[in-house]
Amino acid sequence: MLSVVCYKVGAQTSTLSVADSLYLVGNYSKAIQLYQQEKNNYTETQIAKAYKALGNTKKAIKSYENVLKVDSLNTLVLYDYGKLLFSAGKLEKSLQTFEKLEEKDTLNPNFHYHIGLVKEALERNDYLQSYETAFQLDAQHQKSIYKLIKSAIEHQEFDKAEDLIQKGLQNNEEDAKIIGFNAQLLYANKAYRKALLWFEKLINEKKATQYVYEKAAFSAYRTNKILKSISYYEAALKRDAGNYFYHSQLAKLYYQDGIIDKAEHHASQAIVGKMTDPSGDYYILGMVHFDRKEFRKAMKLFQMALDENPEYELAQLRLAQCADNYFADLDEKMKMYERFLEKFPEAKVEIKTIVNTRIRELKEEIHLKSEEKN
Repeated sequence: MLSVVCYKVGAQTSTLSVADSLYLVGNYSKAIQLYQQEKNNYTETQIAKAYKALGNTKKAIKSYENVLKVDSLNTLVLYDYGKLLFSAGKLEKSLQTFEKLEEKDTLNPNFHYHIGLVKEALERNDYLQSYETAFQLDAQHQKSIYKLIKSAIEHQEFDKAEDLIQKGLQNNEEDAKIIGFNAQLLYANKAYRKALLWFEKLINEKKATQYVYEKAAFSAYRTNKILKSISYYEAALKRDAGNYFYHSQLAKLYYQDGIIDKAEHHASQAIVGKMTDPSGDYYILGMVHFDRKEFRKAMKLFQMALDENPEYELAQLRLAQCADNYFADLDEKMKMYERFLEKFPEAKVEIKTIVNTRIRELKEEIHLKSEEKN
């Protein structure tokens, strides 16, 4: 009898050893087959983990529940079970599970963090308290810090966000999320030069998202780094090829940098993308043709800009200047400038100076011509 018992124990040990080996190398289905030959909490837990790894959430949950029927307070099983319920969208059950864990160990920050996650998903008003508790219990709990920073920035509690960011950087100065939050905070405070430096940390580490490239591009533009701005908008455009806003920004930047062909291309693409207000892109295209001295085409585009946005002051000025270059009739030229003053009596001083000076010159020309006729 003793030899038979020893044989059975040896066989079980061998089976579990093989099953564990299969599980460790990711051969989950075969591991499950062997685990099912044994009936105990360890094998049932391993079956749950294997089903979870296979993506069979339903069977994994059932196996965890089988374990909990025998050992309802098993901390490790409850923890995995709670996380699996959360990922499966079974939020109320997940919350009950983590609250049971929190009752067992109120000083475990991770239990409070997961309660926060579930409450946030359930749109409960008190979810932030759980993240606060996790952070108070462990100031190095970065995941809770992420959540608290995000909330502080959204509610424009910038001083609080800055304190949390500094704590997060003390914990890990290379934390990409904290670096991103710092860049975002500086951007929100319009500290574009500093924001750009932090966005570029992510870009240099190959951790930049489309959002990072977009905000880095705008920050570069606001600090007069035109070529950098172009580069970052181009990178953002690669990640969202149909984004008319990026095309529109690139059209302005390329025109500003004197790269006319690319300005024309991007302005055209922005218009094709059906912007809500494509007047700026019509204006850039108008300027491209204006620079080429194609005044008739330019006039048509400036008028299209004004059709979209009648208050577009610069488009009205350029329309008058095109007419000045295109028409031979001096009265017709002057009427276009006078129309500008009628439409924009509160125009910027420098623009009004240009217009009034040109009207004076035209009046003198008209007067001289009339005297010549006499």
